[in-house]
Amino acid sequence: MNIEKIDQIDLNLLRLFAEVYDCGSVSVAAERLGISQPAASNGLARLRTVLGNALFARAHGGVRPTPMADHLIGPV
Repeated sequence: MNIEKIDQIDLNLLRLFAEVYDCGSVSVAAERLGISQPAASNGLARLRTVLGNALFARAHGGVRPTPMADHLIGPV
């Protein structure tokens, strides 16, 4: 878990993370942010690479936050 790298992350990716966390859906978050669903998925993949951990897991009807996401949402 590399949460100390949060200052190296594009702020738009943090907005995406917070939106997905709030609504539980990558496609809904993308729509709210005015980006495509593939762009949102790519952004989450970039976050996963920087942080070294997945932030969301697939769930029925969307995604659910991982423990890493729960830990990160406070500073965001």
